[in-house]
Amino acid sequence: MDTLKKVLIGTVSAAVGFFAVTFTVYFFNLDSKALTLLEEPLLKHYEKVDKQKTNKNL
Repeated sequence: MDTLKKVLIGTVSAAVGFFAVTFTVYFFNLDSKALTLLEEPLLKHYEKVDKQKTNKNL
């Protein structure tokens, strides 16, 4: 019975922790803020990459 109680407490704790993290990301809009920080380096990188057409019919 002790192991079942430990498993349930662990599962509930993990679920509450996951909810807290995802709610914080949602509430403060952290995903969009992180993408705006990454946008400039990604644009610089992809502007340097050679543009090749992959479809032979074009």
